[in-house]
Amino acid sequence: MYQFVDTQPTSDTGGTSLSLQTVFNGNNLDELLTDETGRFVTLSVGGRGILNRRLDLVQMPGAHGSRVKDVTYDIREIPVKFLIADDENEGLRERFNRLNGYIKGNEKRLEFTDENAHFIATLSGANIPDEDSNSLICTMTFICADSAKRMNEKVIEVGTSESIHTITGQDSAPWEISLRFTANTDKFELETDSGLYILLGFEFIEGDRLTIKYEGREVWLNDNRDLRHSIRLASNYTLLQPGSLVVKANHACELKYDERFN
Repeated sequence: MYQFVDTQPTSDTGGTSLSLQTVFNGNNLDELLTDETGRFVTLSVGGRGILNRRLDLVQMPGAHGSRVKDVTYDIREIPVKFLIADDENEGLRERFNRLNGYIKGNEKRLEFTDENAHFIATLSGANIPDEDSNSLICTMTFICADSAKRMNEKVIEVGTSESIHTITGQDSAPWEISLRFTANTDKFELETDSGLYILLGFEFIEGDRLTIKYEGREVWLNDNRDLRHSIRLASNYTLLQPGSLVVKANHACELKYDERFN
């Protein structure tokens, strides 16, 4: 599905603010590349709608047709059509150079200002026409190896007694646990009814900050000490599944995740 935008600024936008803008790795391209001598305007964005699915089919002996064994999603391609212009040839080249700098990096956050969602994307290429003008309409394509559309960040306040929460979204989600210890203890333990279980043995002291991430199995003490070696074998890293979740911990903490849609 494509989102189109009127490239003529309205009188109350100051000439630079349009309804659809591209933000990559925190850089708003429309704002950073628009000034008194030229501009960058996001014209349309594709690839944010329904994804193609890969069906793993199994033929059943003596039966018609096949059975669906598994379903996976294709990678997501997001083409971004844009206008880039400058008063001078040299200025256009300099504007392209700045654009190249803003879109560098692998697996960075990509978002658009018309939707409260983001993707983890890498630029795969661009279609740039012959530079026979100081105003060009081009297309750059981003690839999302992880095709999920991430939406609102959700924070679950976990206490020492069981509590029931609802994991929202349409797809399983990675998570992050964070807390600050209010007393000395020799472990951190979090358990759920969905298979997720974390047991960490370490001599924590009051004031220590602990962060545990599903992605990369990262465990950090005070943001600078790697504690992955302290994870006990009984621990079970599993994604959060949409639906009900019963959870408790031996110390109050936050369990965070992004809603995920495909």
